[in-house]
Amino acid sequence: MRGKILLVISLLVAVGCLGCESMGANTKKGAGIGGLLGAVAGGVIGHQGGHGVEGALIGGAVGAIGGGTIGSGIDDQQAAEQPAASLESEHIPIMKIVEMTGQGVPAEVIIDQLKSSGSFYELDADTIKYLEDKGVDPKVITYLVSKK
Repeated sequence: MRGKILLVISLLVAVGCLGCESMGANTKKGAGIGGLLGAVAGGVIGHQGGHGVEGALIGGAVGAIGGGTIGSGIDDQQAAEQPAASLESEHIPIMKIVEMTGQGVPAEVIIDQLKSSGSFYELDADTIKYLEDKGVDPKVITYLVSKK
């Protein structure tokens, strides 16, 4: 009877860990690998005491939970890094260009960021004069004018 209860609990844990559609890929992979390794280790350890099946079930459940937790941490870390990468492809406002110039960012670096962002500008004479007055490098202004 005890073995059946452990089997049902282990199956519920395994289904709960592996069945969620909203889980990230690393969470699912971690739960699967952890469950497999835990089941093997639990089976070996449990077999020495005459409880191999129970040991495998408990080890599998604990391994799935541990592996899923580690995988979830990796998924969370990757999700946190992704918005920072996507910001690089956003439009860079004129004020940001002036700010970078004021911070001493070289013209080549500013132009590279403008290229990677895909930003384009339609500058009028007043805006060009404003950029010149703020000390924006002529190379940057020339790049801005050429990207219409």
